Amino acid sequence: MKALLIFTVMVYIYFQPLMVPPINKELNYSIIKDNKMIGKIHVERSLKDDVTEYLFESRAKVKLLYSIEIYDKMGVTFKQNILQQARLYRTMNGKLKVNNTATWNGSFYHLSDKDGASGSLKQSIFSSTASLYFNEPGNIKSVFSEKFQKMIPVRKITSGKYRIDLPNGNSTTYTYSNGICTLVEADTDFANLKFVLDQNR
Repeated sequence: MKALLIFTVMVYIYFQPLMVPPINKELNYSIIKDNKMIGKIHVERSLKDDVTEYLFESRAKVKLLYSIEIYDKMGVTFKQNILQQARLYRTMNGKLKVNNTATWNGSFYHLSDKDGASGSLKQSIFSSTASLYFNEPGNIKSVFSEKFQKMIPVRKITSGKYRIDLPNGNSTTYTYSNGICTLVEADTDFANLKFVLDQNR
């Protein structure tokens, strides 16, 4: 009887699906303005089965005529390489500035912002600005902007360097080494910033 019980347990374990733990990777960046660090960025990518998740969080304090404290939090999920949901939350000095969500329903993306529904996008999305930190664009022609909720063209400048021109007239340049983004140069509404990868972590 005891031998039968052990055999039954062994058969049960043998035929159970292999539980593969998620594969996680983290990147940390210093936000630089005029050669001074004004904030930090933390980006995570987790892979489990056919689902990839990106989490982005940043805090920065910029001194112009007065101090501006900016907090960003972004969460993006892909399944079978198709964007399922993208969320961007941003505050400035504690006041809500951006609260965007794009959700795939199988046919199109439902878009909403801090004021409610904001439209739809009728195409599958395979890359977004969040994924650019871990994936060099290569031959990708456009990426989804979580902030502007639209596809933005990607232009290759030189080997390992790409630029996106944003609808508001600003631009962002991404530089890569071994497929990982090591430098982001961002022209923003209030300053020219650099996000420099912390190589020691």
